[in-house]
Amino acid sequence: MSEFEVFSFAKKMTDAVGTLRDAGHLVPAVMLTYAGIDQMAWLSIPQERSSAKDFKAWVEGYMLSKNPMACTASELWEARNGLLHTGTAESSANQNDSSIRKILYTYGSAHCASNSSNDTVFIKAEDLIVGYLTGVLWFMEDLKAEPAKLQSALEKLKRTLTSRGLPSD
Repeated sequence: MSEFEVFSFAKKMTDAVGTLRDAGHLVPAVMLTYAGIDQMAWLSIPQERSSAKDFKAWVEGYMLSKNPMACTASELWEARNGLLHTGTAESSANQNDSSIRKILYTYGSAHCASNSSNDTVFIKAEDLIVGYLTGVLWFMEDLKAEPAKLQSALEKLKRTLTSRGLPSD
């Protein structure tokens, strides 16, 4: 096994995201993107359980530092929480921390021409999806350079459901 196993794993997730997006299911596509980021964050650490800190570190290190978006890693974490847990743009942090803006998504050729709200930021759903896949490529570069990190990721990858005999397609 090699770092390409990690890429193959992430590509299956991205292909599923693309299928949902192309079928007009934008919200589930974004939800699945956040799940993919969660999985990459888990593969990137030696510990058994990943946390918000790990998610944000992966987003900052592999996504935003290479492909900046109009939001922060903390805002993406909170957007993930709101979307995955309640299906909304809000999380508890949006109500308790004025520095965390709600993320709303545009799609296709739509864009936010003007935003006078201080508590909301707009990002293109495609930018999030491309940022995830680009982040995977940067993550693979780190895995190539750090054999212990690669070995840890590969050991974890063996335990995923798609690697345990369940259909992957």
